[in-house]
Amino acid sequence: MDKLPEEIRDEIDRLRAHGHSIDEIITALRELDITDISRSALGRHLHKREKLTAQLVRTRAMADALAKRTGDGGASQFARANIELLHGIILDLHMAADGEGETDTSWIETLRGNPKGVEALAKALDHLTRASKTDAEFIKEIQEQTEARLRKQAEKAVNQVAKKQGLSAETVAALMEGAFGVKRAKE
Repeated sequence: MDKLPEEIRDEIDRLRAHGHSIDEIITALRELDITDISRSALGRHLHKREKLTAQLVRTRAMADALAKRTGDGGASQFARANIELLHGIILDLHMAADGEGETDTSWIETLRGNPKGVEALAKALDHLTRASKTDAEFIKEIQEQTEARLRKQAEKAVNQVAKKQGLSAETVAALMEGAFGVKRAKE
């Protein structure tokens, strides 16, 4: 199946997406003079594609749910969702290695005896750690910028009212600290 031209594989996917059976797809392939594909090979291919599609749908649903749970945050929101998804994949691998749960063990079989796969997983873990740190730093920076902006706005508003009311600098400082929890910056 993997040796078929991409156009033929796309046509198979299109036919299946439109509800055609394996036998109908085999008939269509025969009409295209493709006779070296058996019914069982096509069935395995379609099963693999459907499983992959279901996994993709599940992953997207999880990412959407995680993004909604983490609130509005643009790129940060999706970074956190991706981090959570990678955590899930690693958990699946661990559970498959231990023989626990209803986890698909093909992941662990793929990695067994595959140093490049293990290296890719190690890199993914490294990137996950870096992404978590970068995301935390980004959130902290945004919070600090927001707090600074709000502090300036509050100070400006209090100073304007204080000037109109003839309040002293000490009274303004006490209002800022008491009402807003904002200590006046040393000048």
